[in-house]
Amino acid sequence: MTGQRGRSCRLRICHVITGFDTGGAERILLRTVALLDPARFESLIVSLRPRGPLSKLAEESGVEVHHLSMGQRPGPITIWRLASILRRREISIAHSYLYDAGIATRVAGRFARVPVVLTSTRASLEYLPRIAWWVDRYTARWCTRVLAVSQGTAEFVTDVEHIPAEKVRIVTNGVDSARFRPGNRSGAREAWNIPAEACVVLSIGRLHAQKGHEFLLRAICQLRDLPGLICLVVGDGPLRDALEQRAADLGIRHVCRFVASVSDPRDLYDAADVTVLASLYEGMPNVVLEAMAMGCPVVTTRVDGAVDLVHDGVTGVLVAPGDADALERAIRRVLQTPDARQSMGARARSVVEAHHGLDQMVRSLEELYEQEWGAVRKGDAHVSTP
Repeated sequence: MTGQRGRSCRLRICHVITGFDTGGAERILLRTVALLDPARFESLIVSLRPRGPLSKLAEESGVEVHHLSMGQRPGPITIWRLASILRRREISIAHSYLYDAGIATRVAGRFARVPVVLTSTRASLEYLPRIAWWVDRYTARWCTRVLAVSQGTAEFVTDVEHIPAEKVRIVTNGVDSARFRPGNRSGAREAWNIPAEACVVLSIGRLHAQKGHEFLLRAICQLRDLPGLICLVVGDGPLRDALEQRAADLGIRHVCRFVASVSDPRDLYDAADVTVLASLYEGMPNVVLEAMAMGCPVVTTRVDGAVDLVHDGVTGVLVAPGDADALERAIRRVLQTPDARQSMGARARSVVEAHHGLDQMVRSLEELYEQEWGAVRKGDAHVSTP
């Protein structure tokens, strides 16, 4: 082992992301880089795709950032360019986020002889064609660990994809509970021009079919009888125009406020009476973590990650995915019971403080990095060959 890899110094970590859209994985990467101990770890970031909405934040982090020119999927040129960076920068550990980045990092890491390759599975792959499952399973032999963000995601990796359980490690997302904490409700409502007496339903997420906005809008349609109802739909994405038209068709366009993605959503959580996640699938939804940390009651579908975070009826409410009627009943119950709503929010924050802090997540990753690097130094790496 030569160069940086062989010296007793900071471990050089390359964080690889598919692209810098405004998603949860992208934000988790940036928070991780910001909090890793600089005395032990040196980070750089590679985005397979060209610049995206969060690229500026990445560059402002003070670490080296590379944007490649990948199109829809990683091809030979993208993998070659990634391998070149990994080899030239003598990377100790490559850590990828999202499916395409994971596949590219496994292949490029093998070409570049990266000692430790960690790939994160952020959600079960049920939304992808079966060929993607096969590719994931086949290339898993070229990574050291598969990091799952929830128990449900880990079970999909082992039980459905048949990736060996000993290769899988669960590292759940975390939230900065010192930053995300209950604030000034009246000030937040004033800032967003929301009446003090309004019933406010908040949805934050990319405007994509995965997030189940269709079912949220149907539920809001059934809640029109509630006085002062406002639904804040926050996010950007390919369905923006279609969802605005759908709200108009349902007769609730005056109730729904479509808001572009915001870099700091804390005022929105403070202004809301309930945060709703209507997703059809997830891995570990950051919006649920943030809302719980803010003490804002959560109604969420029973998707991976959410079922690990929310104790139904105690720290939030769980409903079946794709069921607008169940969503409506749950939202109505939370809005109409203010005392129970306040208690639910307080209990949710306590759970986050105790078990889901961002510092806890980063410390888990630091321990994993050093553990896997130590195994390499001892000649006990977990990467298998074909």
